[in-house]
Amino acid sequence: MKNILFLSLSVIFSTSISAQTSSITQLSSYQKMTLNTERFARPVNTGSNHTLMILGSAWDLSPEIGDEIAVYDSENNMVASVAWRPEQEGHSAIAIWGDDELTSEKEGMLNGEKFSIILFDKSEDALNTINVTSWDRGSDTFVKDGLTVISSVSTNIVIAQEMELFQNVPNPVIDLSMIGFYLPEEGNVKLTISNTLGQEIFTLANKFLSKGTHNIELNANKMSTGVYFYSLESNKNIITKQLTLIK
Repeated sequence: MKNILFLSLSVIFSTSISAQTSSITQLSSYQKMTLNTERFARPVNTGSNHTLMILGSAWDLSPEIGDEIAVYDSENNMVASVAWRPEQEGHSAIAIWGDDELTSEKEGMLNGEKFSIILFDKSEDALNTINVTSWDRGSDTFVKDGLTVISSVSTNIVIAQEMELFQNVPNPVIDLSMIGFYLPEEGNVKLTISNTLGQEIFTLANKFLSKGTHNIELNANKMSTGVYFYSLESNKNIITKQLTLIK
């Protein structure tokens, strides 16, 4: 891998769908490409974030095209993701999203919560833990409007890839939302929506899917305001997350 630098700015700060769309259109073509992650879904933009910067000189071997970086909270929920691009020299700047206090579910990080950084190596189809060996500023603790600068890392620990269900985006939901998930192997997949009583309302998907990341659209136009749960079932594994619908 070439030892070069990269810049990946995430600058979308509104929780509304229209504001998010407006912000995306204002990004440069380079910045838009950093949003095109394939292994990781897009995180929920809660309007509250902590900036994580990895200096280009921090890498012994820099990532390659197709590689991605993600940040996870202490409960193993993905709260940041970027696709690596080599077009612009600089440093990586990643927005780690904080929790939205207006919803009952946890979409982002809490003040004082620890985070971990993951590198997806596309050529090896492997997840690696990014171990920080030197901090220039801050730490692995989330602080609203905070800044962490990393000057040295190592990436030699491989993590087993397991089934992942990502938080729906956007959340809260007004009418449409995307639910992303990762399958470590092909298999039959069932994605369902249930109410707070545990009653299944409808099935979003029930089909055979290949290994990899998939996105299913949720059309909530006929659903009432409230809290719901969506569950992913595949190869005897079940994961459930919560979403909020507002009208």
